[in-house]
Amino acid sequence: MPVVRARPDVVFSEVFRAAYPDILAFIRRRADPARVEDLAAEVFTIAWDRWEDVPREARPWLFGVARNLVANDHRSRERRRRLELRLGSERDPGQDDTSFNDVALDLRVAWARLNDADREVIALVAWDGLTGREAAAVLGCTRAAFSVRLTRARRRLKHLLDDAVDEPVPAVTPHLSAALEGDLP
Repeated sequence: MPVVRARPDVVFSEVFRAAYPDILAFIRRRADPARVEDLAAEVFTIAWDRWEDVPREARPWLFGVARNLVANDHRSRERRRRLELRLGSERDPGQDDTSFNDVALDLRVAWARLNDADREVIALVAWDGLTGREAAAVLGCTRAAFSVRLTRARRRLKHLLDDAVDEPVPAVTPHLSAALEGDLP
């Protein structure tokens, strides 16, 4: 007699119904309240995407995924906070708020117009603080290939910034200027 196996979607639904309240409570105790539901949803998205890897006893595995996602979220928020502090502290004291806001708006518009690949290579160096070697490893390319990609992405971003105001934009901060023009760390 053949063995009857439950459909993965049915088993997943049962696991979800049984574990979701506990995963939600676990995350709620550890994460920003505004992020709790998104992180819980991400736990189960990962579980669905990796269903073949989920052990028969899924509950501890789900808690491990939740723990990792909360830790990643904390690190991301901390990087963002440090960047905001750095951008705020590196602003030219003589620069009025209006011109700073105009430059920041131009930067946001130019950033949004960059393609995903260009944003990623610049962000790996400027925001995530990776060296060229580390960023190349993240992207799965050589250090030289990453350097070329970064140079081209910087050039395209500067072009978009120049187009935004029809004249070269002074650097918002020394850190941003280094990210756009400087050498790789």
